Amino acid sequence: MSGTPATAPYGPVVLSPHADDAVWSLGGRLARWAAEGPRPTVVTVFAGPAAGKPESWRSAADPAVRRAEDRAACAELGVRHVPLGFTDAALRTASGAYLYASPRRLFGPWHPADLPLLEEVRAALLPLCAGASSVHVPLAAGRHVDHRLVRGAVEPLSPARTVFYEDFPYRLRERDHTNLRPRTERLPSEAVDRWLTAAGHYSSQASAHFGGAAALREALFARARAHGGPGRPGHADRHWVPVGQDDRGEARPAPVERGP
Repeated sequence: MSGTPATAPYGPVVLSPHADDAVWSLGGRLARWAAEGPRPTVVTVFAGPAAGKPESWRSAADPAVRRAEDRAACAELGVRHVPLGFTDAALRTASGAYLYASPRRLFGPWHPADLPLLEEVRAALLPLCAGASSVHVPLAAGRHVDHRLVRGAVEPLSPARTVFYEDFPYRLRERDHTNLRPRTERLPSEAVDRWLTAAGHYSSQASAHFGGAAALREALFARARAHGGPGRPGHADRHWVPVGQDDRGEARPAPVERGP
């Protein structure tokens, strides 16, 4: 698979369905890990090529643009970047036709042609998760098909240190965190600053979703303030762990259980 490293990561591994998902959603923690070590790895799953030049609404998913933005953001944070070769759902085709006819379809049922992808993505992620100290997976809030594919691919692997992050900017619903409990981590100001700078590298998505980098920055800043809690100055990140998982640090290696 394109982009797979010669050696498996051993620090925190963050699975990002698309360029921007990891950095926007938990960039503050990525910045802190990069500063303190061990160096984290961002695996961007759907970073592969398109069949042709994307047009109309699909132009926001242009893989060349998104890969360049992802490289810049990960370099800003000082994290290891592993892009895989799977194609974004907005650009996937079968028999010359797009699988998803409109943006709305991306948040509905999987196209039947996508069903084999679940095992293919799982096989690609297995070696990348095997030696990770923790594996960070999207909750799939918003129900985007690619986010659901990543979560569905990883959950059966049952890594002992699975942590679920809230997909920004999607609205979190109760169904997204069934059998999970929240955990909040304070973010140092230096990590917040580095995160916000890195997030701005995704200018194509900032324009598409927020009208520009300034509005994106304010939305991220507001979320970090809200997760800090009422009456508690500062910023924090909220994430979710399986009920019963301990609260020990994330530096302990945890091999993936190889299930059936």
